[in-house]
Amino acid sequence: MSSVSKRPVIFDTDWWTDCDDCVALKLLIKSDLKGVNINAFLSDSPYSVELFLESYGLEDIPVAIDKSATYYSDAPKNSYQKKIIESFSGGKYKSPDLYEDSVSFYRRILSSAEEKVDIVAVGFQNSIASLLLSEADEYSSLNGIDLCCEKVNKLWSMAGKWDTQGGLEYNIANNAHSASAAKIVAEKFPCPITYLGFEAGVTVITGGKSVIGDEKDALSLSMVAHGSEKGRNSWDPMTAMLCLHGDEEKAGYTTVYGNAYIDENGKNYFEEDKSSDRCYVVKKYPDSYYENEINSLISVDKET
Repeated sequence: MSSVSKRPVIFDTDWWTDCDDCVALKLLIKSDLKGVNINAFLSDSPYSVELFLESYGLEDIPVAIDKSATYYSDAPKNSYQKKIIESFSGGKYKSPDLYEDSVSFYRRILSSAEEKVDIVAVGFQNSIASLLLSEADEYSSLNGIDLCCEKVNKLWSMAGKWDTQGGLEYNIANNAHSASAAKIVAEKFPCPITYLGFEAGVTVITGGKSVIGDEKDALSLSMVAHGSEKGRNSWDPMTAMLCLHGDEEKAGYTTVYGNAYIDENGKNYFEEDKSSDRCYVVKKYPDSYYENEINSLISVDKET
């Protein structure tokens, strides 16, 4: 883990129906976390992110929501967001209307960044697509593409299924909106993109009560509430670990470089091209390698 550094990071998450987002955010606490954007949300999502971070000592981290995104006011039965609020808010509630919109959030943080920022995107890509299409505002005279070119180092994206042509993966293929957004990002994002696909994370299981301890801890509480007390597939935490290492090989992957294509139905295709700045990753090691690394960092007993 000596290769992990505290690089500036924005976390872009759906924080919605799955809890591997929680594992990823717990890992990114070890970065220089500049903010969290929520790209599809429940009414409890933004405040629960805020409380999750505060429970680990991170106060005043900006949280934003994409106010044009998919919004569900009724939480599912296994909502960890509601459980976090019940456990850590002291009975308070904050309306999602009080949170900054995604494009304003991105433009404000990026324009003021002193060094280039990495983006870890583990949900839908509508917020990033909207950033790319944004125009000059009070924060910057640059349009979204030029602002990213100047202020973003790399996009680490959990999206796609790259072990087959025409792959279908939830973050891209959920609906026409998510497919269109992923297509815009693949075509217009002016900085390197590393994709971690469905196939990489589906067999890697991390978390669970034996690793993360009792339900007083925010991560453990979230995973138990979700029904993942024995662990969860590790798409999002593996993407977070790629960013923490900042290098695919150091993180335990080989890379396939080329051009990513998304069709109107959300199917992804890839054409190899070694000169491209887009790639997807392929695991070099057994699943236990990635499980052990992630678990060592989220373990309550080993927390430093």
